[in-house]
Amino acid sequence: MRINKLVLFVLLFLTTNIFAHKVTGVNLEVEKLEKNKILINAYFKKSKRVLIGNKIKLISMIDNRILFEDKLKSKGLITFIPNESYWIYLIIRDKDVVIDGPAPLNGFEKELKKEPKAFLYSLVISLIFLVLSFFLMYKKRKS
Repeated sequence: MRINKLVLFVLLFLTTNIFAHKVTGVNLEVEKLEKNKILINAYFKKSKRVLIGNKIKLISMIDNRILFEDKLKSKGLITFIPNESYWIYLIIRDKDVVIDGPAPLNGFEKELKKEPKAFLYSLVISLIFLVLSFFLMYKKRKS
């Protein structure tokens, strides 16, 4: 029984880490403007109240450099689109919301090829632990 609790705990831990970088109730919107600019807005989903003063960072996917950093204003934040693939981070206290940034009109000069391996690895490990826990429960009931 102790092993089953341990397996269940590890399984629960892995499945909760799959959904990291999401803050419930907050939306981060990015709108492309002309001349390779973007407008970044963030607001609460239910009340539609705009977030003001939260830090926004544009971070390079290639070498994790901070490409741009500023705080949100009441009418949003307007900035140029970087020439390399990047993430947009909205920092809310100790949590953050992360989305991929849109490409400029001519495309990125440096682009990182993304592969969804983390989700696949977490899914496979979770399924292995699930099958293992069922096997152990069946073995214990049989003996």
